[in-house]
Order: sequence, then structure tokens, then C-alpha cells
Amino acid sequence: MNEDLKQLVKEECKFRPSDRIVDGFLDAMEEIEVKPSCRIIDFGKVCTDVFCVKKGIVRLFHVNDAKETTFGFATPGTIFMSPLSFYLDAPAFLMAETCKTPATLLRMDRATFYSFIDSSEEFARWMFSLASAQICICERKLSLINGTAMERYLAVLKNRPEIIESVTSRVLASYLDITPQHLCRLKQQLRGKH
Repeated sequence: MNEDLKQLVKEECKFRPSDRIVDGFLDAMEEIEVKPSCRIIDFGKVCTDVFCVKKGIVRLFHVNDAKETTFGFATPGTIFMSPLSFYLDAPAFLMAETCKTPATLLRMDRATFYSFIDSSEEFARWMFSLASAQICICERKLSLINGTAMERYLAVLKNRPEIIESVTSRVLASYLDITPQHLCRLKQQLRGKH
């Protein structure tokens, strides 16, 4: 398995699994290529698979009253799933799709994932730490990406610069909870200051 990916996966949480555990997990996953702007997890459909981003960026979002809200982004090394589908066999609410470029993902079915948990306390501890880290990231986003629209945009520029070049203005605007037109005005304001 790619050493860079292995290192990125290990850095997703505080618990550091052994190389043996990470190699076994990644090697058991199926590699898939996904075209740009393609759905991986779709609203209202059950998807119990677990994914890991090997290359590219995946956005996680939902739609409410025809308004898209981007919740976050999965970058190389990020493990993601539909919690509602995986845990409750319920249709997904959060959707996942690739951004402007193709993505290479690793995929594992739920039964295989549970077999790893059943056979390894170390793997189970790693996944618990990963789930805890993802909850913390949600709270951290709320604390970092807040304030005025300009403050939120500047926070993304500072904290997640890789996102800016990898997503469309429409997606970035939905992440910032503003209209694409307002984002355009913010960019113009910043250009005017330089």
C-alpha cells in the first residue's frame, strides 16, 4: 500500500495503529475510480460501505428546501461513510460526491469492516478514536468557520487552502453558507485590498 496514504490515515486521529493493522485494513479495501462531480453516497439511498479517499477531494453535503449546504470535505487519508446507513440501515441524509477532479477511493463493505472490529481490539480502538476525532472536527469547524461571511472565507483560506482550488465557487459558497454571488463580492473585496 502507498506509504503516504498509510501515514495520512494514521494521522486522522490521536490513536496510532500499528502498520500491520493499517496495511491489513487498506489491503482489504477495493480501489475504485470516481469521475468528477459524481455521487458516492446519495440522499434517500442506503449505502452501508466504508470509504477512504486515496486521491482527490470528496465533499459531504445535504440539501434542505432546494438549498445545498456543504458540511465538510474528505481529503486523502479521510475515512467516511453514511452514519445513518451504516449504523441504522436507514437512507442517507448526508451525500458525498467528488469535486472538480476525479477521485480514487478505497471501499469496504460493512460485513468486512465488522469482521476487522471483531478480530482486533487494536482496530476497534483505532476506529473509536477516529469517530471521536470526526466529532471533534465538526465542533472545531463550528468554532473556526464562524463570524461574518468574510471572516468565514478568510478562515477557509487560512485553514483549508487545498479546498479553495479543488471545488467550484458554488460548492465553496455552500460550505460558507452564502450565495455564489456574495462569494464573488468577497473575492473582489480581497483583490481590491492587494
